[in-house]
Amino acid sequence: MSMLCQQMSLRSLVLSLMFCLFTFASPGLAINVDSYLTAGSNKTEAGDLRGALIQFNKAIELDPTNAAAYQYRGVAKAKYGDFEGSILDYSKSIELDSTSVESYGSRGIAKARSGDLAGAILDFDVAIQMNPDDGIAFFNHGMAMEMSNDIQQACLDWDKAIELGNLQSLAFSRKYCQ
Repeated sequence: MSMLCQQMSLRSLVLSLMFCLFTFASPGLAINVDSYLTAGSNKTEAGDLRGALIQFNKAIELDPTNAAAYQYRGVAKAKYGDFEGSILDYSKSIELDSTSVESYGSRGIAKARSGDLAGAILDFDVAIQMNPDDGIAFFNHGMAMEMSNDIQQACLDWDKAIELGNLQSLAFSRKYCQ
């Protein structure tokens, strides 16, 4: 009987420790994930794309459900020239957080750069639908339309982008729409 009590007591102790670990480990996990995301973002800005990818990979290892980690890694991959890899990361980010306008826009850019103009246009359509005040989304949609030889729609998009404050569209509007 004494051995049975010790086993039950040990089991209760282990279960209690596991409960405490999972209950109290989450804030620490978030801090580590955030620190990896910050370090990765800093490395991306500094041009150290390999270093950035390492940091984002560590964040994803710690929290594979973190949509931002996939978004940031997608940006680093795109800057590295790996558009197919960035599209996969943006898609995973969207799967985890379907409200991310930024992920749709970024994926649209990567699709356009990899030659999938129809897919890019669809992603920009979603971004515009989600945030109709996003001048960047209209600018990017216009770029994809111009690449698709639909200058009339491109001009409409750039005009809307200018109306929303996207001054980058001015040069394209002047070149193609006047």
